[in-house]
Amino acid sequence: MIHVDNLQKQFGETHVLRGISCDIKPQEVVCIIGPSGSGKSTFLRCLNALEKPDGGEVSVNGFDVHNPKTNLNKMRESVGMVFQRFNLFPHMTVLDNLIMAPMSIKGMSRADALKRAEILLDKVGLLDKIDAWPASLSGGQQQRV
Repeated sequence: MIHVDNLQKQFGETHVLRGISCDIKPQEVVCIIGPSGSGKSTFLRCLNALEKPDGGEVSVNGFDVHNPKTNLNKMRESVGMVFQRFNLFPHMTVLDNLIMAPMSIKGMSRADALKRAEILLDKVGLLDKIDAWPASLSGGQQQRV
């Protein structure tokens, strides 16, 4: 569950988010649309504590996102975000990009991380790209990775 109450964000004199409130239930699909510069990415970044709002409240799965005492790593274990820029490590293969976080953050074994990576790549039709370098992939393929 995502709960947002009166979310505010300004960049200098530009008031980007003006009192946004919403509740998003588990399994609910929500689309955020608007013109370039209207605050869509800023809103999403506030939901994942990648941006600090100037006011309002955000809770995700019971975590008070902007409370300094909140364990953001624990919250982010159940929250995913696909960035506009894919930010794959260019010096690492698709496989290495996929297994790094589960191994270093979650302590998953290499064998388990490999098995999970293969399942996920198969699910998005990219299992044949497991040993490819990011530069050899299209933008859409990079985003799926």
